[in-house]
Order: sequence, then C-alpha cells, then structure tokens
Amino acid sequence: MIIRKSPLYIFSPVIYLLLLTRASLDPILKMTDFGGISFGALLNLAVIVFFFGGLLQNRGSIPASVLKLWAGFLVVGLISIVISPTPVTSFRSFVSVLTYFAIFSLAYTFVRSREDLESIIKLIIYSSSIPFAVSIVQFAFPETSTTRHGFRLHGTFSHPNIYAFYLVLIAAVSFYSIKSNMVFFSKRFIRLCTALIPLSAICVIATQTRSAWVAFFAIFFIYGILYERKYVVLMCCIGVLALFLPFVQDRIADLASDSQITDSGGEKLNSYAWRKVVWLSSWEFIQNKIFFGHGYNTFAYYFLDFFTMEESHGFDAHNAYVQIAFDMGFMGLFFYLVLLIGILLKHLKSFAKDPKGNSVLLALICSYMVVCYSDNILFYLSYCWYLWLLLGASCAMLEKRVKKRLLVHTDWINKL
Repeated sequence: MIIRKSPLYIFSPVIYLLLLTRASLDPILKMTDFGGISFGALLNLAVIVFFFGGLLQNRGSIPASVLKLWAGFLVVGLISIVISPTPVTSFRSFVSVLTYFAIFSLAYTFVRSREDLESIIKLIIYSSSIPFAVSIVQFAFPETSTTRHGFRLHGTFSHPNIYAFYLVLIAAVSFYSIKSNMVFFSKRFIRLCTALIPLSAICVIATQTRSAWVAFFAIFFIYGILYERKYVVLMCCIGVLALFLPFVQDRIADLASDSQITDSGGEKLNSYAWRKVVWLSSWEFIQNKIFFGHGYNTFAYYFLDFFTMEESHGFDAHNAYVQIAFDMGFMGLFFYLVLLIGILLKHLKSFAKDPKGNSVLLALICSYMVVCYSDNILFYLSYCWYLWLLLGASCAMLEKRVKKRLLVHTDWINKL
C-alpha cells in the first residue's frame, strides 16, 4: 500500500492516521468536552509524546535548522506561561503551539526524498475527502449550516472561519501539486487537484469568511506576479464577477460603514471596526509588559479590564500579532516574525530551482502573514497542523537539495 511508504507512517502509524483524519474529528471531539478538557487535548499531547518518543527510539535529533527557526518563539512562550496569572490555562493553550513545532519538525526530520514530499501532499489532499462530502450535504440541506448570521458553510469544522482557511490551504496544495517540478503525480491525481481548486473556491465563498476570501485571492494573485502574469488578470476578473453575488456585496458593504443601527435603535460596530477599537484599547496593557507580555492566551482573561464597551465576557484579539504582543510581549512577536520570515527566506533562496512551486509556497506564506492581521490563526489547530506539515516538508526538501548540490560541488573539486 502507498500509505505504508510514507515516512510518517513508518515512524508512527498513530500520528499518520491522526493527521489523515484530523480535519474530520471536530464533531467527535466536541462531544468529549468535559469542563474544558476534551479528547482533543489528549490528542495534542499524543502528538508531542509520540514525536519526542520516536526521536529517542530512533536515536534522532531535531535538526539545527528547525531549532534556529523555532527556539526563540518557544522559549518566550514558556516564559509567558510562568508569568501568567492562569498558568494552567496558558500551558494547555501553549500545547497547541508545541504540536505545530512537533509536526513541522516531523516533516523536516523524516522527509528525505521527492517521494516523501509527495506522500505528505497526498495526506493533506486526502484529508479533505470527508469535509467535502459533508459540505455537499450542507449545500443540499442548508439548515444544517445556518446560524443567526445566515448560511455559513462549516463542513466538519467547529467554525466556518477554520474551515475557510483549511480550504485555502487545500487549494494552495492542489495548485502546488500541479505546478511544482519537485513532485510528480499521476494524471489521475492531477485531475483530482484540478477539480479541488474550483470546489475549494466555491466552499470558501460559502463560508462567508472575508479574510479567507482575501487569502485565496492573494495566493493566485501573488503567484501571477511572481511567475505567470495571466493569473493576475484571471483573479481580477474572478474578483469582479464575485462582486455580483448578493451575499458577497453584503459582506463587503458591512465593512464600508463603521457602524450599523440595530433593531432597538442602538448603534453596533461592524466586526472590523469593533476589532480596531479592541486593538487600540489593549495598547496600554501591552505597553505595561512590553517585553514578555501578560502570559500566553491571557488576552481574553484581561479583556474586560481594558475594554469597557463589553460587560459580559472576554474575547480573543482576532489578530495574531496583537494577541502575541499582549500574551508574549514584543519578544514573542519578534521571534514569531523571525519564524515566518525565516521560512519565507528559505523559499526565496531556492526560488530558481523550482520557480513555479516556490511561487505558490511564497504566496501561501504571504497570505498567511496577511490574514494573521484579522484572525486568531494560532488557535485554528486543525488548519495549522496541515499548514506546518506542508511547510516543514517543503523546507526539508529545499535543504536536501542544497546539501546535494554542495556534495556534488565538493566531489567535483576533489576530482580536480
């Protein structure tokens, strides 16, 4: 079986099967939530334990390249747990970040060939089968995905926003599979990827997640700027056509005015205007502990102290940069940017070796950095698992290529 050839399956069938099915597990995990502790938390710990346990068993070590990217962010995160007023809650939340590191390191450590990278891509693509099947059911029976905000497709995910970004990733991975010269798939798999791109686009629109619309548009638009100009024109045309959809018009019009009149005659800020007010309100608290922050995932804990417009319960920042600056201070924000920019530079340095594939990945990373501005991306665990799996695998292949060129060059010099 092809599945058994995967380096992740050989290393740990449990982790492989967990990654293959994680996009479909939210409904099941939700039923196991008791007092804030769920089976999902145990799965997070399992990923970390299996990863480090597997390394010890195989006498392996985390590559220095990975530690250079992640060490600063992880160390500041651990410091932020110690200084948190709710260290247990902070630790439980930070475990998610540790799983991202473990999954990135897994791919980086065990992807050693083109076939390994292909197996990772297939895992990500095949993980979407159940979410897409559920989406078809939700389209057929819209009442199953209708909330007080109207119809918003959510597939198998706990929230439409998480599903939306997962769909953007599926479209990007499909596009990469078609364009990259680092992977070679069968015609049947390429046809599947070709079909998934428009299907993902339809589902992304139906989630009504505006930032995901921007991310989807940005990936193909940036790719067009970097390599094939026709995609710039194509995305502009698709963008114009999308504006004729009534609910797209409504979602965009909602951003045009900062406030709306409610049924009771009061004034209500739209979601983006509300977020800007929240970000500004949190600035004084950020300044008070500017270096290491207030503690990981404490933004919601302090929310009612700095945001007087809300009296009932706290909210997260809906901005990864503000959230990190508040929770982990500017040291945490600095190392988060070091991580993202470091991965970006890795793909830029090897751009010429695979211009099409690297253009897609660069566009994906840039779109991720853009949507960090308006969403709680670090809290979208299912989506982040697949994103960091892909980035770890692609970085591993780029490093393997560099080492191979150096060995060839060294051998050539020795022969002289």
